[in-house]
Amino acid sequence: MRLALLPLLLAGCGGSGAAPGVDASLDGFVEAAPEASHDAAADALQDAPEGAVEAGVDCGIDVPGALLDEMAAIATAMQMGAAVGSNALVVPTTAARDTFAHTVVAVLGGDEGAACALPPSYRLMRMVDPTAGALRVVAEVTGSGQPAPALFYGTYAAPRVVPSPSRALVVEAPHPLFDLDTELQATEVFVRSASRGLLVAGAHRCTDVDASACSGTTNACDGTVQPYRVSDAAHEDALPFHAVHALLSDGDAALLFLQLHGNGEPCPTALVSDCSGDWNDAGAAATLASALTSRGIAIGQCGAGYPTATCDLCGTDNVQARYTAGSPEACTELGSHYGRFVHVEQQLSLRQAPDAGVGGYEPLVDAVLATFPAQ
Repeated sequence: MRLALLPLLLAGCGGSGAAPGVDASLDGFVEAAPEASHDAAADALQDAPEGAVEAGVDCGIDVPGALLDEMAAIATAMQMGAAVGSNALVVPTTAARDTFAHTVVAVLGGDEGAACALPPSYRLMRMVDPTAGALRVVAEVTGSGQPAPALFYGTYAAPRVVPSPSRALVVEAPHPLFDLDTELQATEVFVRSASRGLLVAGAHRCTDVDASACSGTTNACDGTVQPYRVSDAAHEDALPFHAVHALLSDGDAALLFLQLHGNGEPCPTALVSDCSGDWNDAGAAATLASALTSRGIAIGQCGAGYPTATCDLCGTDNVQARYTAGSPEACTELGSHYGRFVHVEQQLSLRQAPDAGVGGYEPLVDAVLATFPAQ
């Protein structure tokens, strides 16, 4: 079943298939018409503190500095506030998840007034990143921009105005902290690629102990093979991370997604897939694999030699990939038309910050710039 919020959103868009604040073209995601998205977010306003939503009230804050530094501070606060097994991540009701995701997309799309409907602990930050320029960032921060996680729903960013040229790409990090440095790597890719959006999950994948109802198993949390945990954003459709992804995916059929993961298994430096289980020589995943190879990175191709008994990380149970591939029930069922979603499992050497601008994630950033066209 598709997300419960979509019928409401489609009704607000005249049945276009796009969420309010996310136009049929990607330009609607950045600088959407305030009237359309604010009206569609009206149901969320009842959850805001009494008196918080008034005409002319600015519910955003202006924060100096670079997004990468802010993300590093947020990651540190996440690690301190949501330890493995702590159950600190608040799994919302379906209605709360949908309302939150809808509000995030409206805010990032240009309706800054909708930020007044964000739940307490979340704020709109306006930043001018030295590389990416003017950004909107929705995160759990204090009034001065200091990280203050409480719900652990994730951090979301988009340019305030679509750069020209720009890439019709959203960069995602569903396993911050566990997949070491991927939250920082994804942020760096976002700011340097003129991409349309950044999604970083709000907690370690093993924060909560309850099992996800979604299909698949892992030994990531305690070394024994068990179902994914409900806090695992790549394998749980009940989380706001997934709902925001779904809205953006439905909002523009031309939008592509790059999801960055890390692994310590005996795999190549980068294991690349579209999460279908097959290898498509003509797809974006293949183009990225070629770009990485040309930069000296050892790659593996899912569906062409992988998975193996010791390297089985091809993402076929990734719920965001399934959703974008048209699955009617992303939690448990495969999609039918893959190609818009690129999944990269990486050794630590490819995820770390470069040393004096050399090595680290530089080859991945360069490969992304070569793979996804800027228009």
